[in-house]
Amino acid sequence: MRRPFVLRQAGLVPAALALLVLSACSRGVLIGSGPLPTPTPVVPHVTAEFTVPTAASAPNGIALGADGFIYFAETAGNHITKMTTGGVFTETAVPTANAGPFDLIGMSNKSIWYTESTASKIGVQTGTKTVEYPLPTANAGPTYIARGPDGALWFSETTANKLGRIDSNGNITEYPVPTANAGLAGLAGFSDGGVWIAESNASAIVRFDVAAHTFGTPHPTLTANAAPTQIVTCPDGQTLCFTENNAAKLGQITPAGVVTEHSLAPATSAFGLVGGADFNLYFTDRAQNKVGQISGVSFGVSEFAIPTASAQAAFMSLGPDLQIYFTETGTNKVARLTYF
Repeated sequence: MRRPFVLRQAGLVPAALALLVLSACSRGVLIGSGPLPTPTPVVPHVTAEFTVPTAASAPNGIALGADGFIYFAETAGNHITKMTTGGVFTETAVPTANAGPFDLIGMSNKSIWYTESTASKIGVQTGTKTVEYPLPTANAGPTYIARGPDGALWFSETTANKLGRIDSNGNITEYPVPTANAGLAGLAGFSDGGVWIAESNASAIVRFDVAAHTFGTPHPTLTANAAPTQIVTCPDGQTLCFTENNAAKLGQITPAGVVTEHSLAPATSAFGLVGGADFNLYFTDRAQNKVGQISGVSFGVSEFAIPTASAQAAFMSLGPDLQIYFTETGTNKVARLTYF
């Protein structure tokens, strides 16, 4: 059964209305003096591609920092890089050589936490200071990182097949995953008190109960070998959405574990995933060198070309301007998708 997205996600509608009011005021419109002019719809398109200063840096995870800047991880370049919406970069070297920074997240205290996939560490950058915390398991291969419902950070140890947790003091706990060779990928903390994780190799989604420290029964995708990759809270705020890279589908799962799949045709792959300020979802179609939009109402799909060939678009994030920024691993760029 299709569960339609509801456009009343907590906090988003008031925020959207506030944006409209501010926009009107900035144009000299007196609120209450008459109807506002109908805005001209924007056809989503890639409006800029910014080249990363370090050549062949392989940019991957990208996130908005609490300081209003965009941050991303240079996996091959071994930097955590700060970026403005105009494409001005500030690169900070990871202390451990060849650490392989992969994914990152910004916290409210303006710190940036990131996984070091090769060094098996979690790094924390606060201003000009960087601290690294080695994982208990050697060669664990930490990849994706997300905030859990308990306020701690949780991460996938893809090689070690474990779920990791790190608190603000750097204390690390690891939990072995029951599914053998699960291929842990993206994960997301959810309002039900769980951390939901994509098991890419197993083509399943599994929930970890943060309070009980236990894994639930994995929920397989309806399509075999779908390779679920990244997972976020759906625009309805009640379910989770995830990309199925091999199947080119959007998966949707309820807290009870009911899985629904939505075709992303004409897309032929689906890797990165982010919710837009317009209550739609956006994804990267690496196979066709495009980014896609999923309607929050009809699940219809539109795709938009990336100007540079073979971009290998990867991770996505909202910027401080609410536009969507994504990393191009293949072309060493960070691009902006303008959609409103």
